[in-house]
Amino acid sequence: MNEERLEALREGLRQQGIEAFLVPRTDEYQNESIPPGEERLSWVTGFTGSAGMAVIGLKAAALFVDGRYTLQGQQQLGDRPIVLENLDSDGIANWICDQLHEGQTLGYDPRLHTEPGLALLQGRLEERVITLRPLEENPIDAIWTDRPEAPSGTARPHPFAFNGEHSRDKRRRIAAQLTEKCVDALWLPSPENCAWLFNIRGEDIPHLPVALANAVLYRDGSATLYLSAEAVGEGLLEHLDREVTVVSDKRLLLSDLRRRHIRKIWVDPQISNCWILQQLRALDIQLVQERDPVSGAKACKNAVELAGARAAHERDGAALCEFLAILSEAVDTGLDELSAVKLLYSKRAAREGFRGNSFDTISGYGPNGAIVHYRVSPESSLPMKPEGIYLCDSGAQYPDGTTDVTRTLALGDFPAPAREHFTRVLKGHIAIATLRFPQGTCGEQIDAIARRSLWEAGLDYAHGTGHGVGSYLSVHEGPQRIGKVATGVALQPGMILSNEPGFYLTGQYGIRIENLVYVKESGEYPGFLEFETLTLVPIDRVLIDTDLLATRERDWLNRYHQRVRQVITPLVDQHTANWLRAATEPL
Repeated sequence: MNEERLEALREGLRQQGIEAFLVPRTDEYQNESIPPGEERLSWVTGFTGSAGMAVIGLKAAALFVDGRYTLQGQQQLGDRPIVLENLDSDGIANWICDQLHEGQTLGYDPRLHTEPGLALLQGRLEERVITLRPLEENPIDAIWTDRPEAPSGTARPHPFAFNGEHSRDKRRRIAAQLTEKCVDALWLPSPENCAWLFNIRGEDIPHLPVALANAVLYRDGSATLYLSAEAVGEGLLEHLDREVTVVSDKRLLLSDLRRRHIRKIWVDPQISNCWILQQLRALDIQLVQERDPVSGAKACKNAVELAGARAAHERDGAALCEFLAILSEAVDTGLDELSAVKLLYSKRAAREGFRGNSFDTISGYGPNGAIVHYRVSPESSLPMKPEGIYLCDSGAQYPDGTTDVTRTLALGDFPAPAREHFTRVLKGHIAIATLRFPQGTCGEQIDAIARRSLWEAGLDYAHGTGHGVGSYLSVHEGPQRIGKVATGVALQPGMILSNEPGFYLTGQYGIRIENLVYVKESGEYPGFLEFETLTLVPIDRVLIDTDLLATRERDWLNRYHQRVRQVITPLVDQHTANWLRAATEPL
């Protein structure tokens, strides 16, 4: 079947007069989580990871993934005639230049790419006199006959009790920046940013509570929200004040801009697809290309959102503790990775406000835990035994907050090296949790602090140390992050991030310790910032080599566990309370 798809796609390339085609894993909104009908990369290659790119040529094909997905990519490609390569701009460009010759053409769907994302590749292709051509029709869509229909969920108001700032105030706050920039309008391509700005939520994307929407904000604070007619539910128009016009036909965007005599518009090239920028230029509209101001405003949670995050993490911590308290018994009676996912879901579903998982739970026992973003399936699910190591990375959506937590657990006897590996990961986690840093510090400037103990042993991990997290929005939120890649984004008070160093031993086990933290001002040192931990779940004491911990590290863990016990015990049953007491005993 998959070879038939490749051949059908290649016939489509021939019909459009191109020798190769780029297949990214995204949609026109540049979402990380995408509806089933946008999963073109998976449909062609079988790869289900959240990040990747394929190049399908007339004679050869390649899938490009980063270090998180190397093992998963190998497994899911199977015997398909597609090679696996490293995902970076140089690697993709090199492979394409090896496959194509002068005068040939690489096609792409301009709705699925950004100009910065294609810039390096385009430069390399121009050097080789290879044409990069935008296509009017995606050749995959022409042959995907049973493609799922576009989602048509209902958008709903997100109450002030959870968001803490009225949409009109948000719009005027952002519009003041448009006046400062002397621009007429701001293009909002991101459903997440629209959800924040208009205080709405939806159900169009798995795990991400947004409606598929675009918007234009004008510098007087008024706005046009482009939202399908099916999404306009009861109460939505009343929620949106008269300054917001809802338009159901997105094709009217360009004519609306002409009618309003827009001459200068602010666009974020990192999240705006190529097609819209091409159309705006065709209208002779001047583009001011800078980071979307809504992204930065959304990242800094207000007092109401932070209070909601704390409350959500308390309920979520209680649910996860109930799961952990019966995990050993469940393993003894026959638990596998998939049934563990269902068991954890049932515990969260019993908690007030639960709206679903914030991502697909990573439930990896033994060697599957070494696959960084492992997605369990009925075919891959391993039976769990009272031995070895289990990694569980999970999260939930609540109207007052989004959670993401990873715990690594010993189910019994485990390989001896795991204790040192776990403890070095823990040292990195504590280093971030206790860090004090000056205002203006970016995430890339502190990433090495989390890796130091691992580096001292010649070890590392192939993912970032921390990603931003939204408020009942995306579990992976920008622009803030902690990682090796430079962002230029300073960490600011109110930002929520993950703190998740790890280590993965291929074929044996994976280790990751993840809490969510938020940035706050240091009360002791003016001009400095620090982190406050939100997640409240015990860290497995069995896997710790106490000889490797410094006194201050041991003290931090004991204080953290004392806090977990005090906050969570009143929220759980007696069996869980007894387990919690043992799990939080001081080292």
